[in-house]
Order: sequence, then C-alpha cells, then structure tokens
Amino acid sequence: MSTSETAPKARGFDFVIIQTRDMKKLRSFYESLLNLKATVEYQDFYVEYDLSDGNTFAIGRDPSSTEFLPTGGIVFAVDSAEELGKRVTELGGTYVKRFGTGESGACFSEWCKDPDGNVFGLHQRT
Repeated sequence: MSTSETAPKARGFDFVIIQTRDMKKLRSFYESLLNLKATVEYQDFYVEYDLSDGNTFAIGRDPSSTEFLPTGGIVFAVDSAEELGKRVTELGGTYVKRFGTGESGACFSEWCKDPDGNVFGLHQRT
C-alpha cells in the first residue's frame, strides 16, 4: 500500500484564524470593514464570525504568549474591493497594493494589512 493511500486526507477547513495583540482593536477593525457580527465569543481571547458562504473567520489572542508574529493568507470575497480597500487606512490598517485590473474579465484584489500587521486580501470577481 502506498503512503498516499494511508495518509490522512483533509476534508476541508473548519475555520481560518488570525492572531492579535489587541482583541478589542482588531475586532472593531474587521467588524467595521466587513460588517461582521460575532457568532461565538470566549472572553477576550477568541471570536468567530460565520460568513454567508458557510465558512468561519476567527480572531484569537494567546494571553500566555510573550511573542507576537503577524500572520496572513485570508482573502475575503467582497462585492467592492476598491471601496473597501480605501476604508482600510481609515480604520487603522495599511493599504498595500492592487493586484489585477478586472478589465480582462478576471478578478482583482486589494492587498492590505490589519492594525496588527496580518496580511489579508479583499477579492472581487468580475
């Protein structure tokens, strides 16, 4: 039997989580930018947001950690990436750059950093 036949296979993902140093500040950023409403909260250490496509986005804070490293990799599907990209700096984040133009019928993204330096994208299909 080959290794690939016996290796565990992921069925998908349960949620995407980013880390924060300041739960209140980061919650406010994402809730304001994306109009999110918390569906699960655990004290000031963890919060989940169920998205309309069935996926879950979470923010977590490890109170025992002495080191913080920004993460990245989540790209949100949105109706107006350019409009939301402009709001990022107003809410305390950093706008990085636009990728793609949408002119060819393809998609484009606004790449940003949240107030903790976590990289994220705002993706719009055309």
